[in-house]
Amino acid sequence: MNRKYDDGLDEEEDAPPRRAAVTRIETAPEEPSEGLISRLVSSVRWITIPLFAALVFGICAMLAASTVGWAMRRFAEESGVNPLIFVAVPGLFAVMFALIVYQNADKRITRISQSISRGILVALLTWISFSALATWAWGPTDFMPYFSNVLLLSGIIGGGPMLAAALVAGWLVGWLIKQRKLGWIMQD
Repeated sequence: MNRKYDDGLDEEEDAPPRRAAVTRIETAPEEPSEGLISRLVSSVRWITIPLFAALVFGICAMLAASTVGWAMRRFAEESGVNPLIFVAVPGLFAVMFALIVYQNADKRITRISQSISRGILVALLTWISFSALATWAWGPTDFMPYFSNVLLLSGIIGGGPMLAAALVAGWLVGWLIKQRKLGWIMQD
């Protein structure tokens, strides 16, 4: 018997008969709506202190940058950039530096003043980074003379609100760490 094509029927005849799979569909029991908030809060227990600090610093930095919007809007128009960049970039820098600066903060911060000093460090790093980025983006090839001018200008325009935001965020994070009030949101 010379077969050119194997249709696989021989294997099916020799194989034992298959059973149909049985699937059970169970419905979840009704849960009261009052437990919704507690379930939501318990589902975010993966957040850490550096991540929480980054969120607080990002929000505060973006609020501070938006308060000086009139000056930043004018500067953005002159340089041909979207004004929202002047709100988003300092906030993102603050998030990044807060993630770095607040590593192991739960063990190292024992007083609120230690958290405030870390907050000031986050503000300084954000200010220097934003000024360096602005100089690199708009400045000519001679970086350093323009960097000092942009550093001075950004410090005059946004220094006060950014410092206030850093103090508020540092105080809030330090107070929550000190009081151990983060148990409802942090890992156990």
